[in-house]
Amino acid sequence: MRPGPFLFCLLLAPPALAEDWHPLDGPAIRTALESRSLIYDDNTTQDFRPDGRTLYGTDSWGKWRVDGDRYCSAWPPSDAWACYDMAQDGLRLKFISDDGSESIGTYNDR
Repeated sequence: MRPGPFLFCLLLAPPALAEDWHPLDGPAIRTALESRSLIYDDNTTQDFRPDGRTLYGTDSWGKWRVDGDRYCSAWPPSDAWACYDMAQDGLRLKFISDDGSESIGTYNDR
C-alpha cells in the first residue's frame, strides 16, 4: 500500500515541540522583564517592577537588575546577587545559572 499525501506531509513537517532559544543581551533582558510577569511550571508567578523590585509568589520580595548581559537578583535577608544568562523562545524566558541549571517562565500578563 502506498502512503497517502497526508502521511507524506506529516513526515516533512518540523516537530511541533522544536525549541528555538535565542540568547538575550542586556538591553533585551531589560525589555523582556521590565513591567512584566512570568509564570513558572509550578504555577508560581514573578513580577518585575521598573524600580528594580521583584515579587515572587505572593509575599517574597527581592531586587533585580541587569548587569552587562546578565539578569541578577538578590533575595533578603541576603544581599548577595545571583546572576544568570538568559534566552527567549517566543513567550518563554529561560534563566541559565553558572552551573548550567535552567528555570523557564512564560509570560503571564498578555
